Amino acid sequence: MPDYLCISVTFLDPFFHGKRDDEKPEWPPSPMRLFQALLAGSRTGRRMNEWSNAKEKAFRWLEQCEPPMIIAPAAKNSTAWTIFVPNNDSDKKYNRQDRLTSKIFKPQRLLDGDTLYYLWLLDQKDVDFTRKYAELLCREARYLIALGWGIDQVVGAGCILKESETSTLPGQRWRALTEHRPGQRTYRVPVEGSFEDLENVFRSFLQRIEGRRYNPPLKFTRYGIAGYFRRLDMPPRSYAIFELPEGIAFRQEDTVRVAAMLRSLTCKIAQGDTHRFPCESEQYVAGHIKEKDPGQSRFSYYPLPTIGGKYSDGMIRRLLIAEPFNGSGRHVRWAQNRLRGKFLKDKYNNDICILHDLWRIDSEKIVRRYVNESRSWCSVTPVILPGYDDFKTSIPKKSNKPTKAERLLFKCLIHAGIPSRLVKSVAMRKAPFWLGSQHPKRYCRPDYLADYHARPGWHVRILFHEPLAGPLSIGAGRHCGLGILAGKED
Repeated sequence: MPDYLCISVTFLDPFFHGKRDDEKPEWPPSPMRLFQALLAGSRTGRRMNEWSNAKEKAFRWLEQCEPPMIIAPAAKNSTAWTIFVPNNDSDKKYNRQDRLTSKIFKPQRLLDGDTLYYLWLLDQKDVDFTRKYAELLCREARYLIALGWGIDQVVGAGCILKESETSTLPGQRWRALTEHRPGQRTYRVPVEGSFEDLENVFRSFLQRIEGRRYNPPLKFTRYGIAGYFRRLDMPPRSYAIFELPEGIAFRQEDTVRVAAMLRSLTCKIAQGDTHRFPCESEQYVAGHIKEKDPGQSRFSYYPLPTIGGKYSDGMIRRLLIAEPFNGSGRHVRWAQNRLRGKFLKDKYNNDICILHDLWRIDSEKIVRRYVNESRSWCSVTPVILPGYDDFKTSIPKKSNKPTKAERLLFKCLIHAGIPSRLVKSVAMRKAPFWLGSQHPKRYCRPDYLADYHARPGWHVRILFHEPLAGPLSIGAGRHCGLGILAGKED
């Protein structure tokens, strides 16, 4: 049974003020932040005289370990407030009231605990070697002072745990991904050379004043990036994204036809290509499923209508290809490289336009609605139910028993790989939730979904207990442009 190095961090106040690189609140604190805090605690005050080669080797060993699993209590954004502090420029203006600047506080508030845990798997091939360094770091964890801003004071501790003991630790479990995927939450992690870089930054800080000359200290730059996802969350989903040229756009009602053009181009390029897919390209790329199994691996083709703005017209100017949940990302990277610069053709083999990478200024903002985390997801294109729903809406009912339409909607979620336990509430209606979307009857459908009475369409809103990352689509036709969802927080 493997052993784990466990560094626990207990906050004295249930708030965390640290931010990510994009200035948004960060939770849980990144492994790189803990690495810096551990090193700072070991080199603060009189402990500088206790520094040794053994401690240096322990930190160099830690920076080469795989990113740790993080077990953290749930947290939410607290109310922001602004304070005014003086700039450190008294050499220019003496009166501190004339040199005040605003600073915004928006910390994360810890909800169900005040302790988080970082767990590194110890190498089983050389247990004595790794355990020696792990035990030394356990002792150094006692010198932790703060994690985040200086006001985020903490108490640190370290120990060696068995795998069975880690399962009893309370909190949400965050696991590192082996490779980065677009739209996935990322954190800084130490890599080989991080320790040396921090040492250089520290020395430059001590030598910043040289006589009457000021030398700006170096900035820390040696770190890696790792994606993290919660163990109970949906597995991550990788995607490729393209944009159409200026003056080219498709009506949202033709989303199925646009998806068919994109799929046809992908199939043509895949034929004879040396890239190896998880299964035959007829299934994975073309979506020709031999057996009626909704869970078989395949590409999903998403034409993305322009939504979210005050003047959004709902036209399709961007196209997305998504792997199944928990895909490796290798196959959409192939699609991104091979389809870039190729002509999109209609069913008569006429050239329509060339596919580009994202180039419009507002494209990132629009795509984020489809791929970023959100608790509330609303359909952009209608969700096609897998059966007759008696034409009964979900609103006028006297009991808590779900209508047939709601039961079919939950069936759609299961087919799409979304566990029903993640759903808090659903709402269904014929009117669209997004500006630019249309009534379900106005959308083109593939032949096997043409019977509107047998397979009715609805616009839906799904509220999850925890934020989920996209892209998401549900219902019949979810692989060819129907049932596409976008995050819509009120």
